[in-house]
Amino acid sequence: MQFANVGLLLGGLLIAVPIVLHLVMRQQPKQLEFPALRFVRQRSVQNTRRLQLKHWVLLALRCLAVLVLVAALARPGVASAALGKWVLTGSLGIILLIGAFVSAAAWLGGENRTLAYILTAITALVGLGTIGTGVMAMTSSSGPIVGEQEAPVAAVIIADTSPRMLYRHQNQTRLEKAQELGMWLTSQLPEDSEMAILDQRGQTAVFAPDRGAARQALQRLEIAVGGKSLIDLTNNALDMLQDHPLARKEIYVLTDLAAPAWDADQAQRLKAKLAEQPDIPLYIVDVGADDVRNVAISDLVLSSESVSENEDVMLQAEVVADGSSEPKTIELFIEKQDDRLPIVENGKLIVPEATRRNRQTIELVDGQPRAVPFRLPSLTAGTHHGWVELLGDDGLSADNKRWFTIEARTPWSLLVVESANAESRDLVNALAPRSYRDAGRGAFQVEIIKQDDLTQAKLDEYQAVVLLDPGPMPDANWESLESFVQRGGGLMLFLGRAAVKADFDKEAPQSVLPGKLSRQWRAGDNLWYLDPREYQHVVLSPFRDIGASVPWREFPVDRFWSLTDIDTDSNTIVPFSNGAPALIEQRLGKGIVLTFLSSVSDPTDDAWNTLFTGFQSWPFFVLSNQMARYVVRGGEQRFNYTAGDVATVETAPGEEATIHLLFTPNGLDPQEVVPDSGTITIPFTSSLGTYRVRPRTGGKSSGFSVNLPPFATRMEKLTEAQLDDILGAGRYRLARQQEQIVREQGKARLGVPLFPWLMLIVVIVFGLENVLANRFYRQQATES
Repeated sequence: MQFANVGLLLGGLLIAVPIVLHLVMRQQPKQLEFPALRFVRQRSVQNTRRLQLKHWVLLALRCLAVLVLVAALARPGVASAALGKWVLTGSLGIILLIGAFVSAAAWLGGENRTLAYILTAITALVGLGTIGTGVMAMTSSSGPIVGEQEAPVAAVIIADTSPRMLYRHQNQTRLEKAQELGMWLTSQLPEDSEMAILDQRGQTAVFAPDRGAARQALQRLEIAVGGKSLIDLTNNALDMLQDHPLARKEIYVLTDLAAPAWDADQAQRLKAKLAEQPDIPLYIVDVGADDVRNVAISDLVLSSESVSENEDVMLQAEVVADGSSEPKTIELFIEKQDDRLPIVENGKLIVPEATRRNRQTIELVDGQPRAVPFRLPSLTAGTHHGWVELLGDDGLSADNKRWFTIEARTPWSLLVVESANAESRDLVNALAPRSYRDAGRGAFQVEIIKQDDLTQAKLDEYQAVVLLDPGPMPDANWESLESFVQRGGGLMLFLGRAAVKADFDKEAPQSVLPGKLSRQWRAGDNLWYLDPREYQHVVLSPFRDIGASVPWREFPVDRFWSLTDIDTDSNTIVPFSNGAPALIEQRLGKGIVLTFLSSVSDPTDDAWNTLFTGFQSWPFFVLSNQMARYVVRGGEQRFNYTAGDVATVETAPGEEATIHLLFTPNGLDPQEVVPDSGTITIPFTSSLGTYRVRPRTGGKSSGFSVNLPPFATRMEKLTEAQLDDILGAGRYRLARQQEQIVREQGKARLGVPLFPWLMLIVVIVFGLENVLANRFYRQQATES
């Protein structure tokens, strides 16, 4: 417990006044001699005893009044609401004792029973209130009693340093506002306090020994792209304070309170930890602007990151306006290909010249995203870098531009191997339509051979091999396929009637198959079809937005193979409607094997399914294309990343061990990087823009682009109800101005004030003393 006026407690010595008065004013009993009236003597003794009891009651009430008044003037308080409930219980308990004492005195000392009844009823009500508050106190968590108001504090100041904090309002960015408030906070903390500064760069923080060090850390704050969330930083702050030796601990979060800063998926762990440490106050300081006007390119979606040369690429920019509905112009730029660049001259990064390929003026509605489509036709082979950009200035420039990288390459080389009775027409037309092949725009260059010719084929000339209804083969062929996949090739198997269980369950075929053949299933009267349960896998990505409406039921599967002893490392991408695996993925070395357990190469009149032959059979057309693209690309090659991701770049053939130069968007001197088995890993992508990689000795350059997460700069503020869900109702204090921070600090440091309850007790005691004194003295005068 703490007192605002500790010196006034010395006033408790005034309790001696009523005691002295009681002793001085004590009446000496008078000697009355009535030898013949024994009854009168007994009555006199009873009156004397009753009078003595009344005086003791009055003395107790007067002493208690002095003590409680002195304590109230000292303005005590407790540090937590839970402890305040116990204090309230104790206060009511004191009133209950007083009431019980006075009630007992009324019953024992007076003929008027009305007063006794009234006092007893009031005492009973106070008793019920005491029981109720006691139950509430026992069911709530209690915090420790905080000491003197100016005792040192261990404080952690968390600064939101996301790009969104660059929003400028009243000629001041939100980061500058946070720094200003942070500086002021350091001056408000008591002497000898220890402070630590945390921000989204995620650097290790320690408690500064003085204000100067903390202020320097605040001055050095910088915008961090892809850093830690405020949820993580608050968890870190609680961990730092948990074992700190100072008794008082506080956390301040300086943020614009925008929803993207608080990841609700991570909030439960923080909410639980805050509930476990109720003695650490959490202050959320809102430095955001109330009147936000900003237009942002919140996302950029590409139809494909890797395409065949001369293939069109579709881009879709998501533009959203906050507080604005004015028309905006958006432009598309793409760089010219120049393998001599990039270079750094005189400390400046020189990149290929960019040309504008499209421009659109769009109408916007406040708060409603607008999709803006662009088309990039006929890209030549190589790596292409570009961006889309909003023209004009607004409060935040960090979200007016998004970069992209696209790889255009010669068509992927695909070897299709037919068994004796297999027909590859449907699959080949799906992967490389004749019209596309004739125009030189096909994604795949397909070569078809019979299974008997596989022994002589040079597999290294292809990116992937497709086995259509394979039959028994020599072990050497299976071993060649395994080696091909181990080196990074792709393999697709469509099992059909040519498969022989006894042969396929041998060691050589099992090196590429995901399990042993069990039996062929026939649907009969059942309706079986492909039944994807979720669409998170890359192979199913084209169906994500329309998954529930894809008409898989319209393409029944009459026959399929089932497997036993399925490899534990394999993954079922698509099941049949009866739950059996339909499409299974497994990784071998650097490559991928996709096994489809029904045939797609049968004659129309004896087909195992209608996946290609059904009416408007577009779903399997899309699925087979995605399968082929997945196996030729290894499923992981990316050219567009979110800030903070780990990026990888594959070197060109023959450059697997060559030292490369990495040019980052910040324009600094390039870094030398050494590939690991043909792969360059870039663990830090903290700058937005285009990263470029090329061999140190010269040659074709490649690279990738880095952007903010989608909708990362949306500025809708969290409501207090949403904050309650994230942090827990009553577990934080929200402030938007310095005055509110001071007031909330006072509540936390002085705690719950006890002055009102003590003054209530004073009033009750003085009231009882006045009523009883008048009654007792009136009775005494009457009896005299």
